[in-house]
Amino acid sequence: MSYVFENHSLISRVLENQIRKLHSAVGNAVTQGRLIVFGAGSTQLLNAAVACPFNRQFISPSYKVVASFPFYPVYQLQTDFFRSKDFQFQGDASVWKNNSDSTSNLIEFMTAPNNPDGQLNKAVLHGPYVKAIHDHAYYWPQFTAIPAPAE
Repeated sequence: MSYVFENHSLISRVLENQIRKLHSAVGNAVTQGRLIVFGAGSTQLLNAAVACPFNRQFISPSYKVVASFPFYPVYQLQTDFFRSKDFQFQGDASVWKNNSDSTSNLIEFMTAPNNPDGQLNKAVLHGPYVKAIHDHAYYWPQFTAIPAPAE
């Protein structure tokens, strides 16, 4: 089941505007100039993020998916589930921090607050061949202190 709105979008502009207002009032996310992405649960959204078009800019179509330990186990499960030759889960991000293969295409799942330890993690890996997927599912005042809006 789906809906198509006046602008031929599948996303209600009213709902999108309310989501932006909520994040502004709570102060947990910068939404101006950002896309609001809808999904049926985090697993669907995380897989879509791994397979999204920003990955097409990499030199090679294949890349490694990593996360800082301890990490949400669904990151590995959903990456492995699709058994894609284009992406493979490679474990702990810190293992790749000082890796001499600086041209490996990496996607890092970064969770704040982290599940299961509650830490407000930041990306471990940086560079032209690294992209971060920020999972802020629990970045709400009822779960953690909000020191600043997430970018």
